[in-house]
Amino acid sequence: MKTKRSSHLFDRLLVSLLAGLLLGIAALGLFLFYDRIREPEAVSSGPFEVAGSATVDGVLPIDPPLDMPAFELFDSGGNPFRLSDFRGRHALLSFGFTHCPDICPLTLNDFERTRALLGDLANSVAFVFISVDGKRDTPAALREYFEFRNLDTIVALTGAEASVLALGEPLGLSFEISAENESGSSGNYLINHTTGSFLLDQAGRWIRRYQFGVPPETMAADLVALLGP
Repeated sequence: MKTKRSSHLFDRLLVSLLAGLLLGIAALGLFLFYDRIREPEAVSSGPFEVAGSATVDGVLPIDPPLDMPAFELFDSGGNPFRLSDFRGRHALLSFGFTHCPDICPLTLNDFERTRALLGDLANSVAFVFISVDGKRDTPAALREYFEFRNLDTIVALTGAEASVLALGEPLGLSFEISAENESGSSGNYLINHTTGSFLLDQAGRWIRRYQFGVPPETMAADLVALLGP
């Protein structure tokens, strides 16, 4: 009897473990599926309105290109970083914050995948993350976050709110602490901000917007067409 009872308990435990494993695999599969098929955002018609419209693939050409203002932010080493530091390369900008639970990590993942798809052309483009949360995202905090995630090919910048807003004004950038976060003063808050990424040419002019959700394959193909001979 003891042997049969032990065998029965073992079978139940094994079934429970297998069920848990299958649920975990299903959850991971759903996340990866969402990551691949998520729809591009709608193009803002607010302060970011420019001539032209997004194509069905979520790529918005900026024609004519728009000059960007000079700026000074700080990289993860605490060194000053200016618009002129991009000259000679295209620069793909995104805005976010390291406490972001979803959109920002997905954007950084897409940057990594896009860069890998560029192959030999990868060094012709600077991939740049600009924090909209300078209060928490100090250079040291950025360095810790990007080192932990092994994102050493992405330039991480931070600075005063006014400096970030001045840089992002031509792009239609806006951000604010979420109205749902009543505990913002305690440091536990989320930030609503403009998503997508913004491509500058070698002269520092804005020439493309890629809406959030555009697949890395689409961005890479567009960049190759721009960078090619």
